[in-house]
Amino acid sequence: MNNKIKLLHIITHLPIGGAQDNTLYTIELLNKKKYDISLCCNFSGELVERAKKIKDIKLINIPILSRDVNLINDTRAFLALYKIIKKEDYDIIHTHSSKAGFLGRIASKINKVPIIIHTVHGFPFNDFMNFFKKNFYILIEKLLANWTDVLITVSNLNKKKIIDLGISKKDKIYNIYSGIDLKIFDRKNDRSFKKELKLGDNEILIGAVGRLSGQKDPITLIRAFNLVSKKFPDAHLVFVGDGPLRNKITKMIKKLKLTSKVHLIGNVHNTWPVYHSLDLFVMSSIYEGLGRSITEALSCGVPVVCTAVEGVPEIIKNGETGFLAEPRDIEGLANSIIYSLQNLSVAKKIALEGRKFVHKNFDVNKMVQEIDSVYQNHII
Repeated sequence: MNNKIKLLHIITHLPIGGAQDNTLYTIELLNKKKYDISLCCNFSGELVERAKKIKDIKLINIPILSRDVNLINDTRAFLALYKIIKKEDYDIIHTHSSKAGFLGRIASKINKVPIIIHTVHGFPFNDFMNFFKKNFYILIEKLLANWTDVLITVSNLNKKKIIDLGISKKDKIYNIYSGIDLKIFDRKNDRSFKKELKLGDNEILIGAVGRLSGQKDPITLIRAFNLVSKKFPDAHLVFVGDGPLRNKITKMIKKLKLTSKVHLIGNVHNTWPVYHSLDLFVMSSIYEGLGRSITEALSCGVPVVCTAVEGVPEIIKNGETGFLAEPRDIEGLANSIIYSLQNLSVAKKIALEGRKFVHKNFDVNKMVQEIDSVYQNHII
């Protein structure tokens, strides 16, 4: 007789990203003697091979599941999820990301799954959206929350936003920080990545790690860097990641005559050597659940400049653990970068305070233990 808890995680697909890392860590580290685990997603993205290497889990591919809104494809993906859930009779279904959260929670509710859990890695709406579109998404989230037993947030500021917007009551919301494997990033200082870029020790390396997408707003960062480079001629900017804005970014770099100073290196599986080679980490997002790359940078003791969006100020307290600027504020972002570079010894001391906060709160083992507790507390 199998007394294991039958658990299904659903996420849209598996590119390099915080939500995907969070999901895979959870599946990797949960006790397989306690849980019978399945992962359902579109088998696309750089992390598919990592998922395939996880022992004692079942992988379910839905090729039609995608981020983009498409009524026909989304209907087909919903029907596929509905059939899987109906057939397998899961005890818990845990969804991640907006699309998988939408389709997965509806299919779970219709199939009367005992426990439905959704992690809010980031909101599907933001302050730069059309008013009507934003409020439509908020309404959808309110409806879905009624069909959800537990909402997990990755920052307390996200939790507060859910409560303030009336999406859900606080008694069903648990905040669990999205953990990282601190052992990976706690390695000895390694400047090899800087040498790979053929940069000298006297040259400054600023870095951004994340998708080249509208959310991350790399265009604002490039424009800010254009101002920074006038004060720091030896400064270089590297983008680690890929995405739909790559061509637009390449054109802008050429237009601003920054070709020799801005480096696009695409996706990197092991990012810790990148962080250890940076003099400053910058994130220019217009919205962000928390910003996993911030915790990775701080765990390496790298000074950080970020936009003050969503859950970011929970980690980056201006002047205490890093420096903040407003989203889409080119001059404000440039000024924060310039100040950090002009006061680099101070910025490094501040980063060490951020590192302490990350080590206390963002260990991946702590995250999985807390998720396990949520599961156990809701098993009927």
